Amino acid sequence: MSASDNEAVAARAGTTPSWPQDRDCDAMSNSASDFLDVNPFVGEGGAYNSVRPAYPDEAVAALVDAARSGRGAHATGQGGPLRTADIGAGTGKMSGLLARAGLLVDAVEPSEAMRAQASSVDGVTWHDGLAEDTGLPNGAYDIVVFAQSWHWVDPERAGLEAARILVPGGALAIVWNQMAVSIPWVHRLTRIMRSGDVHRPDNPPTPGGGFEPMTLTQVAWEDRMTPEQILTLGTTRSSYIRSSEAGRARMQENLRWYLYEHLGYAPGELVTIPYATLVWLTHL
Repeated sequence: MSASDNEAVAARAGTTPSWPQDRDCDAMSNSASDFLDVNPFVGEGGAYNSVRPAYPDEAVAALVDAARSGRGAHATGQGGPLRTADIGAGTGKMSGLLARAGLLVDAVEPSEAMRAQASSVDGVTWHDGLAEDTGLPNGAYDIVVFAQSWHWVDPERAGLEAARILVPGGALAIVWNQMAVSIPWVHRLTRIMRSGDVHRPDNPPTPGGGFEPMTLTQVAWEDRMTPEQILTLGTTRSSYIRSSEAGRARMQENLRWYLYEHLGYAPGELVTIPYATLVWLTHL
């Protein structure tokens, strides 16, 4: 976010009423089924692909470089296309980017509702599977990627499965997009949207499978959305999907208040949202 954007937000916040007591702290009740508890995205309403952000070019380049660097004398497919398994691929946001960068991608996603939103992209083949049981072949991939999905898996079993399907020396990547919560107004926005855990750069993932310690690349970038798109973005969060009808309505009401009244955005006006993408990498 530019200095002028920060100043605009500060000015808006300074001319609006103070935050209503506990407005962003209401507990959202959970009346969803046990199946939604296990995988809430079976109940996603169809907006995920249109409003969830993609990944910055620098993050994709780091994955391609890691896949290329892992190739060695004993790697299968030496000299052929790099191959990646995108695990928990969702609607294919990362899969499409990797395919367009020249990799052959096997995208594994357990939710039919998410797979149905995926666009057809040359080089991407879709599979119904789990992180702990992908159904993919042994020793076939230069890199295994978990983009926005590692927090849903059993890290020991998922790491063992990644090690099974990787070539010797292959790379494991765990990627998270998250709003830049170090900025106060963004932090409050994420609280209202119940946008999930904040993945800290000083807390590396710990997969099973005998991998080397993970290294981190961070990429700062910005997304631009209208208030209406942000309201829709809120409906793609697992907490919203799992919540009761009353809890969903409350979150949307709070979010409308924050965007239109507190921050003073007009309908259709672009909101610049700063992000940080964490790219954790390791090799066998």
